[in-house]
Amino acid sequence: MKILLQIILFFIVQTAISQSTVKRLDGSTISDKDLTHAISQIVESAKIAGLSMLVINDNKIVYEGYFGTKDKRTNQKPDTETIFYAASFTKPLFTYTFLKLVDHKIFDLDKPIHFYLKKPISEYPKWKDLANEKDFDKITPRMILSHSSGLPSIRDSILKLKAKPAEKFYYSNEGMNLLGFVTSEYLGKKLEDIVKDSVLDPLNMKRTAMVWNKSFEDNYAYGYNSKGESEGAQKRESARAAGSMVTTVHDYAQFMMAVLEQKGLSKKLFKAMLKPQIIIKSLRGFGPAKDTITTKNDVIHLGWGLGWGIFQTNAGKAFFHSGNIDGWKNYCVAYPEKKMAIIILSNSDNADPQFGKIVNAAIKDTQSPLEWLGCYDN
Repeated sequence: MKILLQIILFFIVQTAISQSTVKRLDGSTISDKDLTHAISQIVESAKIAGLSMLVINDNKIVYEGYFGTKDKRTNQKPDTETIFYAASFTKPLFTYTFLKLVDHKIFDLDKPIHFYLKKPISEYPKWKDLANEKDFDKITPRMILSHSSGLPSIRDSILKLKAKPAEKFYYSNEGMNLLGFVTSEYLGKKLEDIVKDSVLDPLNMKRTAMVWNKSFEDNYAYGYNSKGESEGAQKRESARAAGSMVTTVHDYAQFMMAVLEQKGLSKKLFKAMLKPQIIIKSLRGFGPAKDTITTKNDVIHLGWGLGWGIFQTNAGKAFFHSGNIDGWKNYCVAYPEKKMAIIILSNSDNADPQFGKIVNAAIKDTQSPLEWLGCYDN
C-alpha cells in the first residue's frame, strides 16, 4: 500500500511539473497550454506575421512562445534561435553598457559630454550644427540616457535642440547616437566591440549584436507591414546606440534578468537607472501629440529613468521599453518587486495594437502606458 501511494504521488508531482504555469500580477496563474492558445488566437485574428514571446517569473524563464512565421516565403515558424531586429530595445542595453563604464569611473553621468570629445563639436560633420546651440555645453550623459537633453528624436535638415537641457522629456534617437559616438571615440574602440565585451559576452548573449553577424544567416526574421508585405530583413553594418541591435527573445531575457537581479552594476547605479530622472507630462511619447501637455499619466507617475521608462502600479514600480520601426514592433515590461517580466518581439506592424491584449493575457498587466506609446487597438 505504501509503495502504491508513493507511485501515485510520483505521478501527481510529474504531472504538475509537466503542466507549467505562469504567475500573474493579480495572483492568478495560467497554464502554458492556455497561454499559447490565447496568444495564438490574437496572432491569427490580428494577422500578425510572426511573434516571439517570453515570460519571467521569480527571475527565471517560465514560458516561451513562438507564433506565426519568420519568413512568409518559407512559412517557417520563429524559434528560440530566430534573430529579430531589436530596434529601440538597443537603448536600455546600451545604457547598461555605459553605466558599467561609469562604475569603472571612465565616465561621469553629470560631466558635460563635450569634455569627452577630442575636438570641438563644430569639427564633427555629423554633429557640427550643435555648435550653434548655446546650451549644447550643458548636455550630460544623465540627460541623454533619460531623454531630457533637449535633442530631437530625429533631426530635420538641421540638428538643433527642441528644449533646454533638463527642462522636459523629449525621446531622442539623436541623443543616444551622439552618446554612443562619444563613448566609442573616447575609448578608441568600435561601439559594437564595447557592447560585446561589456555585456553580450558576460551574459552569454551569443545571438545578439550591434551589427549584423554572418553566423545569424541561418535563422532570422523578415519584417512585414500592416498589409503583410515584406519590409525585408535588418542587417545593419554600423553600430548605433539608438537602435542597430539584433537579438532573440531568449537572449534579451538574459539582459532583463540581469537588471531584475541587479547584476553587473553598483547598487547606486541600479537605483539611478530605475528612478525617474524626469517626469513625463506629454500626451504621447512620439508624433505631434508629444508636445501636448496632460496630467493623464500622473496616476501612474510616468517618468524616465536611465534607459528605461518608469511607472508605478498596484504591483509596485515597473520599467518598460518599446522598439518600433516599419515591419518590427517590440515591447517589454518588468515588475522588480514581483520578479516578473514579459518580452515581445514581432516582425509585424500589426503587433503593437495587440500588446495590451498580450500582456493582459500573459501576466494581467493592465497599466502599461501603451496608449502613451501609441500602441492601442483601433
